[in-house]
Parts: sequence; C-alpha cells; structure tokens
Amino acid sequence: MFVATLALVVLVAPTDSGRPPTLDPTYGMPLPKVQVAQGQRQKDAKWIWASTVSDTQAIWCRRSVRLSHAPVRARLFVTADNFFEAYVDGQAVGSTRSDPSDGNVWSQVRVFDVKANLSSGNNLIAIKGQNAGGAAGLLVRLEVDGKPVLLSDNSWRLTDREPASDWQSATFDDSSWTAATVESEVGEGIWGGQLTGWPVALNTTAAYLAHLKLSPVSICTDGSLVRWTPAKESLVLKRPDGVDKPWSVTIDFGKELTGRTVVTSSNAVRVKIGTGESAEESVEKPWTTAEADLGQNPGYSPYTAMRYTTLTFPAETSSATVRVSLDHLYYPVVYRGSFDCSDPLLTKVWYTGAYTAHLCMQEDIWDAPKRDRARWMGDLHISGEVINNAFLDTFLMEQTMDRLRSEAQGGRPESELPGGNVNGIPGYSCAWIAGLADFYRHTGDMAYLQKQLPRLVTMLEFLRMEIGDDGIFANKHGQWPFVDWAPEFNGDTPQARAATHLFLVKAVRDAASLFREVGDGNRFLKYDMWASQLTRAAQQKLVENGTFGDRRQENAMAIYSGVATPDQVAAIYREVLRPDSPAWGYVATPYYNNYILDAITQSGHMDDAMKFVRTYWGGMLAEGATSWWEGYDPSWPKEHFHAHLQADNGTGYFVSLSHGWSAGPTNWLTERVLGVRPTGGGFRSFDVNPNLGDLAWASGTVPTPSGPIKVRVDRTGSQYRVVVAVPKGLQGRLGNHVLKEGTQTVQVTAQ
Repeated sequence: MFVATLALVVLVAPTDSGRPPTLDPTYGMPLPKVQVAQGQRQKDAKWIWASTVSDTQAIWCRRSVRLSHAPVRARLFVTADNFFEAYVDGQAVGSTRSDPSDGNVWSQVRVFDVKANLSSGNNLIAIKGQNAGGAAGLLVRLEVDGKPVLLSDNSWRLTDREPASDWQSATFDDSSWTAATVESEVGEGIWGGQLTGWPVALNTTAAYLAHLKLSPVSICTDGSLVRWTPAKESLVLKRPDGVDKPWSVTIDFGKELTGRTVVTSSNAVRVKIGTGESAEESVEKPWTTAEADLGQNPGYSPYTAMRYTTLTFPAETSSATVRVSLDHLYYPVVYRGSFDCSDPLLTKVWYTGAYTAHLCMQEDIWDAPKRDRARWMGDLHISGEVINNAFLDTFLMEQTMDRLRSEAQGGRPESELPGGNVNGIPGYSCAWIAGLADFYRHTGDMAYLQKQLPRLVTMLEFLRMEIGDDGIFANKHGQWPFVDWAPEFNGDTPQARAATHLFLVKAVRDAASLFREVGDGNRFLKYDMWASQLTRAAQQKLVENGTFGDRRQENAMAIYSGVATPDQVAAIYREVLRPDSPAWGYVATPYYNNYILDAITQSGHMDDAMKFVRTYWGGMLAEGATSWWEGYDPSWPKEHFHAHLQADNGTGYFVSLSHGWSAGPTNWLTERVLGVRPTGGGFRSFDVNPNLGDLAWASGTVPTPSGPIKVRVDRTGSQYRVVVAVPKGLQGRLGNHVLKEGTQTVQVTAQ
C-alpha cells in the first residue's frame, strides 16, 4: 500500500547517534527570538459574532458605508462559520448553502462583484450568519477600486433574535441591536490561516510562533505516485507525453508538518496548489487549495497540517521550473523530558507522542493542526499531560485552559455559575478540573491555581446540579455527554452517563486535593465528602456482576477514577479488558484507549499493556504514521487504507493524521513504565514506581521547575536496580525508600 511503503523509505533511523528517534525538525534547535513589533500589522477584518455562541444559532449583522463616488470596481469578500446570506441595500448578492456534511465550508471565501449594487452616499451591508455547531464567526471585507472601505469589526450592529423581514434594508432601525463581539483577528484564532480566496496574504501574528524553511524529501514526476526521485532545489517539471489535460506532480516533505507550501518560479506560469496529510488526499481531495500566477510573486497554500503538496498545471503548460519549500510554523519548545528503553519501538512511540503534541501547539493548544484547529478540553487532558512530561511549557497551557474556562462562563460574572459546560460537554468540564490538577502537580504554579480557584468552585457547583435523585449524573443541563466516538458513547445514553459520572468522581477528588494544597480545609472536606458520595452512588447503581457494564470505556474509567475496588478491578480485567474478551469487538478511539491502557496497567497486566501499545500505536507507525492519528483500528483493510480512517462525523480524508488526544502512550511510558509521577505541586513530592514489563532497561528525564528528575532502571531477574537523580528541594519515594537531593541507587523487587 502506497502510504505504508513510502513511510518505510522515509522513516529511517537517524544516523546521528546523539539524536533520539524524533521526526521533529526543531528538536535541539536553539529557541529563536520570535516577537512581532507593535503597529506593523496591516488593518484587516476581524471574525465577529454575538457575545455568546451556541449551536444552530443565527445572527443578523448590519453596517453602513459612505462612498464619495460610484465605484469603478467593487468586490465583497464574505465567509462564515458555518453559513451566510449577504445583502447590499436590501438586495441579495450571494450565500453559502447549508450543507451539514461540509464542516469546512467556511474556509472558502466567497467573492461577489457588487459594483452595480453600490452608489455614492450611504450603502448598507447586511449579513445573516448561521452556526451549525461548535465555534462561530463571520468575516467581511468590502473593497472599492482596490482599497478596503469596510471591514467586519465591533462597529457592526448585531442581534441573535430574528428581526423583522426588512432587516436588510437601509431604512430599518437597528438602534436596539448590540455591538458585534470580536472573536479574533483574521489569520488567527481557531480559523488560523486556513482561508482560500482572502485578498490579503494571511500570516499569523502570534508573537510566540516561529518559522522554519524546509525542503521536500522527494517528488513524483510521472503522476503515478510510485516512482519517487530525490527532490532538487530547483525542479524542472514537464508535462507527461501524450497528456492533453491538466497535469500534476506530488511533493513529499517526509513527515507531518504545520505550515504552508511556498512555490516560486522564474517565469510566468499558473499553478493550483493542493495539500494533504496523505498523498492520496493531496491528489484526490486536497484539504486546502490555492491558485497562483507565478513569476513575480510566490504562490502560497493556506496554513494547515500537511505532509504532501500536489501542484497542478494547465494542459497548455508544457513545462515549469519551480522552487518548492515548506514554511513550517511552530511553537518553540525545548525537549526537557526524554525516554529510552530496550525496545526501540517504545522509545519511538514516546517521541511520536511528544511530536504530535508539539504540532498541536499553535496559537493555542489545538486538538489538531488540520481540523478542528480548536481548543477541546478532552484532547487537552491527554496532550497537555504530554506537554507537561516532554516540555513543561506553561504559557500555552495556562492560556488555553484559561480560555476554555472563560468560554464556558459565557460572559457571566466570575462569581456566578458558568453558562454551560466546557466545550458544552460535561465530561470535558471534568477534564478541565483534572487537567488543572495535573498542571499544578507538574508546575507548582500557585499564582495560576489561585486565579482559577473561584472558577473551580463555580464549575463544581454547576456539575453538582447535573446529579439526579439517585446520586448519579443525569445530564440535567441537557448538554452533550460525549465520551468517545463509539456506539453508545457519543450521545445521551446510559453508558455515556455512567462514564461521565465516573470521570466526575476523578475530577471532584482532584479538586479536593487542590483545595488541600492551598490550605482551604473546609472546601477540601466538602468536596472530598462529595467524591465519596459519588463513589457510593456508583457502587450502588452502576455495578452489575462485578463490572461497570460490558464495554471498555466505562470500565476503564472506573479503574482510572479509583472507583473500582480491587475485586472489581480483577473482574473488569477478566470480563472486559482481557485481550480476547468480547468488549474488544467494539470501537474505541486512540483518545479513550489512553484510559483503557492505564486501566490495563493498573489491573496488574503490564505485559498486556505493552502488547497493546506495540500493536495499536505501533500499528499506526507500521502503516506510515509520523504523528498519531485521530482514529485507528488495526483490523481495517490495508489496501486504500486512508479511506477507512473513521472518526466523529466524517470518514476518510476528514480524519486528522495528527491529533493530540492520541498521544497518551507518552504519558504512560513516563508515568507507568519509568514510573515517575508528581504527588505535590511542582514535584515537591513525587513517586518513582517503575514497571518494566518485558523490558531489560528504561531510562529518562522528567522536567520539574527545580530541574530534571533522572531515572535509570535495569532488570536482573526479578530485581530492579534503580538510579535516581533528584534536584535540590524535591523529595520522592520509591517503595519504602526516601529519595532525597542528589543521586542514589536503590535495589527493589520487580512488580
């Protein structure tokens, strides 16, 4: 199969013996100076919407513009997430059709010739925007005679209550409407630079992102996607003999990257630029496209995640000489954590997860750099812990978690209950609490924790309102109790409610621990008691024949949350998590397989856990992955493999091939195999409980604010020889041994 075969050629172990098996092109690079001087940004439109956002929401927007003369040329640029209708002085000029299957319709900007609709004097631009779920935004730019005369910003008047039928006319009174809310600058936010057809070049202006120019690895010059030849700095491309239609070449950059393709030519030639995470995607259904007239100016694809670029030339073009590079846009980090072991595959798994998380670090920490390019807290609960273990970066973590919680507040005062759950998902509110606790244990950032405490209290009380009379999560707010993209777990079902309840136990216990950290004894007791009540309710209402159902998701969460008793853990493994149990016939995504992997380990079956990592995440590598995929099943057919990728509401090329929620094994290798886990803020206290399974040795570093904890574990028979280097001011435990500042060697019996 093409992708897997190609990857076997590209993914050769590095020849530099000092470099770990990472594909991250920025690994080991010094941190660049990345700052943007204020005042250099060209004024442009902003994404706008109502002050609050909800699914299926419509908005009506208006803005007048006064022209000194009738235009010679006039173009109206509009797009909306998801759909829009545009009017000029009451006349409809264009729209996007409400096609629910096209979740990416907003990325194609619509351009309307409105010369005939405009005149000297006042002109009224009116837009109706329609959200189909998730984030929402409207973007408008009116150019008259080549200059922008009207841009969407907070000067627009807006309502989300359906107005009278003449709302788009110049005489309509909109004085009762409110000012639009700015969601982000164009080229930023969750939409980033993924716009095709915007008249101004989109460069992200986030001062903390950097650029790295990368060259292609190989190029297919015969259109067959089989015979690859080394790419050169300047590519001489020729139309295949006998071809009388548009012809293409496909370029491989060797790995998943984030950025845009840059194409230049010394002579005039028109080219269409299509990108994809797989070669098939870039050819058959490019995720982003752009057209350019090369010669004096370069051609650019929109910013996105990609590996491949397909250049398509008109039939009349017999040859083209071009230079192609990739402008890799990345967030600068230092790899402060590391992992190595006697199985090179597991070492590669650790670094692939770290690289996946790094690719997701853009303006914020996104679920994925291809789509949704959005803040999702469930994803961040996994990728954020990877960031803690690999980079210990605090800026993006704090910013992303803060924004997620602010969005849930919905503009209400901080002292009030939030307007909804984080991302509208009760389990993601639990993930926010658990993620806050994870972050504090790794960083010890008391100032950030103190800032979040009022929000923590109100979120806990909002979640308390979700509980039914029987003490079990009842989804009383009527939001989306998503657990996993699997039957019975992505809707309001008993299984989804059960798994959410069990995650809530984990969240409330984590919250209680945070109140203990800040010395708030009353709240510690209050929420510790509530966690116990939730646990008792789970034991009374959710257990049947010793397990929490017949599926892996809710049973894994029962173990992960600490609800399951030792006898129940044994029964769960025997009936549900054992590799040959019927439960493995049901779907689980890489996201929830993180919790399943942890549960298998906690059930005492490390050999099964290691086999799971090798066959599941190792299976992705064997199929050609260079970062972890959003969806995967080793049983999917290998021929035309990418067409079988499945996740959420799309299939095939819709699926992301770099998704932070799939990076869990990096945390597992650090915290369960090497065994290093913080128990106090900033690793003030920590545990070292290594479990090598069938490995002969493992070593690694775990970053802390005081410096790295370094661990090396060697097996001799049933004995571990553990060498631990502890930074100043920290103290750990390894079984009954106290680990103090300095380097010490401990002999323990293997688990």
